[in-house]
Amino acid sequence: MDSAIALGLMVLKVTCVLLIALCATLAMQRASAGTRHLVWLTALAALLVVPVLAVWQPLKVIPWKQGVELQGGAGRDKTRQVEPQSTPLQSAEVENAVGTEAAQQQAVAPTFTWDAATILKLVVGIWAAVAVLLLGWLAWGAWQVRRIVRRAEELSDPSWQAPLYEIADRLGLDEAPRLVQSDDVKMPFAAGLKRSTIVLPSSSMEWNAERRSAVLIHELAHVKRRDLVGHTLGRIACALYWFHPMVWSAARHLRAESERACDDLALTFGTRPSEYAEHLLDIVTCVRDHATPSVALAMAHRKEFEGRMLAILNPDLTRSGMGRLRTTGMVGALLLLAVVVGAAGPATKKAVKEPAAVTPPLVLEDQGETLKVEVALPPVRGTLKSAKPSPRPVQKPEQDAATASAAMTAITMEQAARDPKLAQQLDSINNERIKVLAKTLRTDPEASVRRVAAWGLADHARYEAATAALVSAATTDADMQVREMAVWALAEARPTPEVRRALTAAAASQDPSLRRTAIWALGNVGDEASLDAVLPALKSDDAKVRAMAAWAIGSIEPDKAPAPLMNALQDSDPKVRRTATWALYSIEDPASLPALEAAFAKETDPALRRDMVRAMGNMGDAATDALTRLVSSDDKEIRVAAISALAGGNANGPWPWPWPWPRPNP
Repeated sequence: MDSAIALGLMVLKVTCVLLIALCATLAMQRASAGTRHLVWLTALAALLVVPVLAVWQPLKVIPWKQGVELQGGAGRDKTRQVEPQSTPLQSAEVENAVGTEAAQQQAVAPTFTWDAATILKLVVGIWAAVAVLLLGWLAWGAWQVRRIVRRAEELSDPSWQAPLYEIADRLGLDEAPRLVQSDDVKMPFAAGLKRSTIVLPSSSMEWNAERRSAVLIHELAHVKRRDLVGHTLGRIACALYWFHPMVWSAARHLRAESERACDDLALTFGTRPSEYAEHLLDIVTCVRDHATPSVALAMAHRKEFEGRMLAILNPDLTRSGMGRLRTTGMVGALLLLAVVVGAAGPATKKAVKEPAAVTPPLVLEDQGETLKVEVALPPVRGTLKSAKPSPRPVQKPEQDAATASAAMTAITMEQAARDPKLAQQLDSINNERIKVLAKTLRTDPEASVRRVAAWGLADHARYEAATAALVSAATTDADMQVREMAVWALAEARPTPEVRRALTAAAASQDPSLRRTAIWALGNVGDEASLDAVLPALKSDDAKVRAMAAWAIGSIEPDKAPAPLMNALQDSDPKVRRTATWALYSIEDPASLPALEAAFAKETDPALRRDMVRAMGNMGDAATDALTRLVSSDDKEIRVAAISALAGGNANGPWPWPWPWPRPNP
């Protein structure tokens, strides 16, 4: 019976945790989907800890106060009665009767105890069987994903790899996931806990560039947010609490909010809601039964599609999540509530140490005889003695050295920049690693190995030894891909004259890929002295080089907009014109207003016309007349953009385009 009560209390605790999460998400309907997803993730993680806390029960709660009142018939303790004095014969008869009754109860008790234990074992057995089946189903799903990935074909085409690395860089991923194509799937999905993989259907080869970018942003958002871990955790919670409908509901909410959070991230990245919704609709309608394994995250489900579409097209919803401090506070508060609920348990008599009761004699008079009876009064509740703290273990010298080494490797570049002593310590830690990579870059006969060494030196490019090796490789290496990787890594170096000369020389190269990467690196350095090396690229025959040059000028942000950049507004390639518009938007030079107005009058691309209006609005008060003239435009979207610019807002949301040049794949 005690075990049954314990199980009931644990189920009650699980319900309380889920109710707390439900109330929290209902109170945060105006918050972002990522915030609500975090609440459900915290609740499901707490469910896995509740059984441990329920068994341990470190927090003892006394559910009621026990006591005896000596006066008043209703409050008198009925468990202790004062009986008249009896004779020895009567006492013996009473003892025999009590003994007979106790023996009968002892003979009958095992029957009821055996029945309760059998029922409890049966319930636990059914629970364990179903839980094992569900966990086995998850294992089967993991095996299916592994089989699909193993049989899939890796997508190495530049039309897929370029947007993959672009988006991965913008999301801040240290490593881009694998991108494969399989005939065994119909719906794009992300999978993998340790090494993420994005699996695309064979029909993805027919997608245009916009749909490819939309799908990659969504799936890479899952990788960035670690949604695969949360999804797996929710599945495990459903397997362990399969009998609890609120756990299944919480897992559904977790998945739905994760999908909406990825949609919000795609929209924040500049994807137009109508275009994104159209891509999602086409993908869902073309697939009736995607049969995605349970451990993977399919891009869309028909059951939740309607709610996602409404959320995508609703401009009033909050897309950005909370700050790191508020997020940490919210998760900490939810975990604290869950721990308190899970750790609480009823106190027993052994758990609460109470002093012995002081029992003054109570004298009663019965037929002239004096009868002294000791009545146990309510014990005075005392305080619990705190346990003595365990002695701190003595740390051995080798443990001190390991701890110091771990602390040294945790020094960040920002901390080292603020503290010269930390910079010296960090230099000594990374010195050996830089020596090995620099030597490999200079001497290894294999170009592929040298390329990886240059890629590895990007994190250490601020050090003199790494900078020297990268400058040498960028200017003298025989392999063009090694030179391109070294140029890419120099974007993280200090803008020394040697670095600037190496990047300038690469920017004048005849190899288009090397030239674009060098121009990108000059833009990342952001030194206005590099402007002379970038401007000639605006006259290149390669439209991609011209577009990258415009991006670099906008990233450098000179005080005055160069005339070649304003001339690029008339370029024959729309991407160059759009990049030049963005660059003028970043520079904010009112002298570029006439060029923007002239380009706006000739432009036929509706999206680019809106971008030009946005660039005009960033010129300050000098653009008031131009924007006022656009308020009477026949184009509704132009009028909205002009009015928003006059009001100091941005009707079209953030402008993250153009994307920076991606890192070369090592």
